[in-house]
Amino acid sequence: MVPHPRIGPLALDRLGPTDLPEVFGWLDRDPVLNVYLMALVLRDALAAPRDEYWAVRREGGIAALLHIGSQSGAVLPLGEDAAALRLLADHARQRLPFLPRRFQVIGPRAAVVTMLQHVARSGLRPRLERCQVYMALEPGALSDFERLPELVTAQAGDFELVHESGARLRLEELEEDPREADPAGYRRRVEEECRDGHTWLWRDAAGLCFRASVSALTGDAAQLSGVYTPPERRNCGLARRGLAELCARLLERSRAACLFVNDFNVPALALYRRLGFIERAAWHSAFFDTGR
Repeated sequence: MVPHPRIGPLALDRLGPTDLPEVFGWLDRDPVLNVYLMALVLRDALAAPRDEYWAVRREGGIAALLHIGSQSGAVLPLGEDAAALRLLADHARQRLPFLPRRFQVIGPRAAVVTMLQHVARSGLRPRLERCQVYMALEPGALSDFERLPELVTAQAGDFELVHESGARLRLEELEEDPREADPAGYRRRVEEECRDGHTWLWRDAAGLCFRASVSALTGDAAQLSGVYTPPERRNCGLARRGLAELCARLLERSRAACLFVNDFNVPALALYRRLGFIERAAWHSAFFDTGR
């Protein structure tokens, strides 16, 4: 009788540069869904001093993976093996004292829910929790649109616009104003956005039409975040045209574009579907503020 592939002893290991081939191979099983972690691994080669990568192995192979950013506060679980995820979640709970006051758990819904159940044993509850949908777009699926040469990357001189619009976006999406919650950290992140060319802007004579950022980029996928049109300019087709242009440019470099969106955001879901995005997975995000 052939044993079930998820029966066998589990082993928790901290990963390092020598584990790169194994981690790449495991993430490459779905390079679109795993693009953010793939981009981190490509950037740092599992050697960033302030980041931790942990894996649970079963019978010699990775069953679940966990990234802990001790500076960024990102806790990113990945995998489908329930027992392996529980072991990772218990370990993450023990690492909570080493995380910043504000941290977030983001990833596939089953993995994040398992993580949250263990974090709750420490008496912590999320400040905000969101059920989301992970969506992807392939080149041939992008619907027709009018090209938009006015869409450009943010520059240093755009700081005030990016700072203000980003704060409005976060207040709407995450129910907090980063200018009050973390003014120094938020200002630093905006400076990086304007320096690194990860945020795109479309303006006209009336002001900002559309903005969006690229949070991860590999040859397989480009992950979008912070898609935003000012409320007073919505329902005019601006977001559709801006996002279509950005996706078209990104698809010249990557084989897919992807994003995740709150499952209750009906207008955004309708927009993405009209552009050609399809649903790939149930996603989940939880944001914590320990107050310490």
